[in-house]
Amino acid sequence: MQETHKIGESLANKAIWAVLGCGALFFILAMNGGLNIGNLVLSLSVGGLSAALLLAYWHGKGGSFFIFGLGAPMLAVIFSDLPNFLSLAWVINSFFAGFALLLLLYKLVLLRK
Repeated sequence: MQETHKIGESLANKAIWAVLGCGALFFILAMNGGLNIGNLVLSLSVGGLSAALLLAYWHGKGGSFFIFGLGAPMLAVIFSDLPNFLSLAWVINSFFAGFALLLLLYKLVLLRK
């Protein structure tokens, strides 16, 4: 169980780079237009949900959290409005941004104690 805690900790230590990378990609996507706020909010929240579920699994709360954590991105794709490829790029980047933001919050709040 000790090794699984290190997985979450290792990912949380790299989260700032993921947030910066997603921010740069957001800038590139914004230059091309096609922003859908609904997709953005949905994907950010599903990314955070996925990170929370996987952190629960890594902290020994049960294997079902792993299954739900890996299945969560499907929610973002199923419930998003995807009229073109650019919309899909927003959804994917938003998911990873939400995932990275929650890991960064985990690092700043819980790992500092």
